[in-house]
Amino acid sequence: MMTSDSPEREAFFRRWWRLGYVVPLVVGLVLIGWLVSSFYTVGTDELGVVTRFGHIHRRGVEPGLHYALPWPIDRVYTPRATGVERIEVGFTIRGQKFFQRRQSDMLTGDENILKIMMVVQYKIRDPVAYLFNAEEPHWLVERAVESSIDRLVASLRVDDVLTSAKGEIQIKTVELAQELLDTYESGIVLWKGDLQVVDPPIPVMEAFKEVASAKKDSERKIDEAHEYQSRILPKARGEAQRLLSEAHAFHADRVSRAQGDADRFLSVLTEYRHAKGITRARLYVEFMERVFSKMHVVILDQADGESASRITIVDR
Repeated sequence: MMTSDSPEREAFFRRWWRLGYVVPLVVGLVLIGWLVSSFYTVGTDELGVVTRFGHIHRRGVEPGLHYALPWPIDRVYTPRATGVERIEVGFTIRGQKFFQRRQSDMLTGDENILKIMMVVQYKIRDPVAYLFNAEEPHWLVERAVESSIDRLVASLRVDDVLTSAKGEIQIKTVELAQELLDTYESGIVLWKGDLQVVDPPIPVMEAFKEVASAKKDSERKIDEAHEYQSRILPKARGEAQRLLSEAHAFHADRVSRAQGDADRFLSVLTEYRHAKGITRARLYVEFMERVFSKMHVVILDQADGESASRITIVDR
């Protein structure tokens, strides 16, 4: 015999009977969704890394569709391993606005302050090291570059940093920062560094411009002096060589003439010793010929052949 609450009990059992179908259905759907979520995609500019219970299970997963065990068993990371990342050092660009940071102030070797800002590009070389050896890789790259710039600038004079050393700073900053990142095993390789701003602080900028202008004027004057030197020195060297050649020729001529005069004197002396009278007369006649070169001289000899006793001079 049915009690008064039998309809309610019947409705209660009917609801439980329905739940007996709904609950397995819901559990099945959740299980299917959990299994479907295990599929993951690696982009064309990414490399996948799969960990299982916190340990590296797969590394360097190529782009495409892949499967891993559902969370929390497996966990998938897909860093941009082939793309190039960009970082600003000493400044920040937000939208269209440019913000300077305090870290842009660098102290030079001669105790001057310069604002130095740089853009650095880097890539991921080792995805596993990038993910697990550095908690904030972007921050690590920025600190490594700042430290390298500070180290380089502290060894240079302010004039060199503002003029000739910019290229050297760009190259060596990347090299030193890469050494630091390799020491930390960050899995990052620096691609390129470009100096954006190398300026003195605003309050002293005009003074630095005047110094730079004076330096350019000095360099221009030095270049003009070198040009004048290159133009005048060859001419002076040629003139000096000509004078030396003339001096050598004059020296050779005088020596030759002196040697000839000495030889002639010695030969005359030898002849004089053999025939003193004749030689004396000949020398006398030659001397008179030179003295009276413009006169007509007639020499009359005595009959006995001795030296002339009378000379008649007739003007030409």
